[in-house]
Amino acid sequence: MPELLIVDLNLRGKLVIIVGGGQEGLKKINSLLTQDCKILLISDKTNNQILNYVKQKKITFKKMKLKNASFLDKYRPFMVMATTDDKKLNRKIVEQAKKMRCYAYAADDPAVSDFAHPSVINIEDTVQIAVSTGGRSPAMARKIRMQAEKVFKKIIKKDDIYQIKLQEMARSIAKKKLPTFPERKRFLYGVMNDNHIKQLIKEGDFKKAQKRVVEMLGEWK
Repeated sequence: MPELLIVDLNLRGKLVIIVGGGQEGLKKINSLLTQDCKILLISDKTNNQILNYVKQKKITFKKMKLKNASFLDKYRPFMVMATTDDKKLNRKIVEQAKKMRCYAYAADDPAVSDFAHPSVINIEDTVQIAVSTGGRSPAMARKIRMQAEKVFKKIIKKDDIYQIKLQEMARSIAKKKLPTFPERKRFLYGVMNDNHIKQLIKEGDFKKAQKRVVEMLGEWK
């Protein structure tokens, strides 16, 4: 098997269709909830947790009994994930999605999928760490993820989460004043290493830390 490339796709605003409302479908929904994408679940039945997401308007659910993949013609998805108990149907869905030039995935058929779905450690919806076996063993990926999660939650502190959020804000405002990437990079490292900001973050005063970033940008030469 070729060397794997783990990427972080930007799904913001994109339509992702999940076919199958069982436990596997729920896992995929949970992995997408932090991605700011439009999630459409298509299935003839589902569970209470998914129905709660529908009530909370986190996802859209269309009840439909499927025999083939022709239903996809009605949509323009960016990604399609087949998680039904019918392997032949999953493959038909993947084949149709590929014809439509969508990213396609079948939970029970990594050989025909465009990507493997990693087991993800999610820390405060800010840091995601993927554990992948390239589809060889999802069960082992999950086991390793559970072991690694305990370690990473000790390593990644609250201060790190604040710093990430501050960096996002700093990058956004720096784009307006600093025209080149090297300048912005130098500024962002300056923010990360600023002792005053470190102290404010340690004290939990995020608003003052943001104010300090704005001051630093105003003084930047």
